[in-house]
Amino acid sequence: MRNKKEITKFQLAFVIIQAQIGVGVISLPYEISRYAKGDSWISVLLAGLIVQGIIVLMWILMNRFPSRNFFEVLQILLGKFLGKIAALFYCIYFILLGSTALATYGYILQIWMLPLTPTWILLLLMALVGIYTVKEDLRIMARFFVLASVVLIVFLALSAFALKNANFTNILPIGSSGFSSIIQGIKPAFYSFLGFEILMIIFPFIQSSRGEILKAASIANLFVTLFYTFLVLISLLLFSQKEMKLTPDPIFYSIKSISFKIIERPDLLFTSMWIVLVATTFMNILYCASSGLTFVMNAKETKKFVFVSATACFLISVIFKGKFEIASIAKIISQLGIIFVIIIPICLLLISLIFTKKRGADSQ
Repeated sequence: MRNKKEITKFQLAFVIIQAQIGVGVISLPYEISRYAKGDSWISVLLAGLIVQGIIVLMWILMNRFPSRNFFEVLQILLGKFLGKIAALFYCIYFILLGSTALATYGYILQIWMLPLTPTWILLLLMALVGIYTVKEDLRIMARFFVLASVVLIVFLALSAFALKNANFTNILPIGSSGFSSIIQGIKPAFYSFLGFEILMIIFPFIQSSRGEILKAASIANLFVTLFYTFLVLISLLLFSQKEMKLTPDPIFYSIKSISFKIIERPDLLFTSMWIVLVATTFMNILYCASSGLTFVMNAKETKKFVFVSATACFLISVIFKGKFEIASIAKIISQLGIIFVIIIPICLLLISLIFTKKRGADSQ
C-alpha cells in the first residue's frame, strides 16, 4: 500500500503547483489592486517570499518525523485526544475550503460559459471528477497533475497575447502606492498561495532525500510566485486603476479582448483550461480531507472517505447563493487558513523543539 502512495520529487513539485494555482487565479489582480494598486506585483513577490519561509518551517517540522504524515504528528505532539480533535478540525477546514472552491467555480462558470445550466449539475460533475481521481492511489493523482500542468503553459501563452495592448505607464512610478499599501496587498496575495500545506500530508511518501524535498517544494513555490506576478502585471498593464475597480475578473476580460482568425472565442478556451486548474486544486483539497478523516476514524482504506468528503463539499457548496455570499464565506475560510497553515504548524514546531520530540517519537 505504501508503494502505491510514493511519489518522486519531480511529481511533488507539480502537486504543490497544482495545489496553489486554482479558482482564485482569475480574481487575484483585482483583489490585490484594491490595496496595492499599480504595485500589486510587488505584493505578490513579497507574499511568495513569506510562503517560502513557511515552507521551510514546515519542512523542519516534518523532517523531525520523516515517517509520519501531518495528522500523525498532531497526535504525537498534542497527545491522542487533542491530536484527534485537531485533526478533525483540519478535516472540517479542508471540507469548507473545498466547498468554497466548488461554489466559486460554479458561479464563475455560469457567468462566463454556461448561464443556462443549473449550478448543482456543474458542482456535481466537478465532485465526481474529484472522486474518480482521488480514490485511486497518490501516484496516479500526481501523474495526472504532471500532465495537467501543460495547461499552465497554454494559460500563460494566451495571457501573453494580451500584452500587445499594454500600457506600461499604469505601473509607473514603481512604489507610488506607498509601503503600507504594498504590505496590505500581501494578505489577499497570500490567500491565493494556500495549498502548499499538502507538503506536510504527503511528506512521508516522497521518494527523495530531505534536502531534495525542500528543493522541489521551493522550486514549485518559485514557479507559482512568478506565475502570479506575471498575471498580475498583465492585468495592471491592460487596465487603469479606475478600470480595475470595475473589473472583478481581469484575467478573463483581458483574454476576451483578444481575437484570432482560427479561434473565434479564445475566452471560452481559456475558461476550459481554468476548469482544469480548479479540478486539480479541488482534488488536492479532497485528498487532504479524506486523509484526515481516515486518520481520525483509524481506518485503513481512504476510498470511502473520499466519497464522504466530496459529498460534504458538494452539499455545502450548493447552499452558497450569489456572488457576495460566496465572497464572504471565502474570506472567512481564507482567514482560517492563516490559523491552520501558519499558526498551528509553527506552534507544533516550537513544541517539538522545546520538548525535543523528533524521530524517536515515531515509535509511539
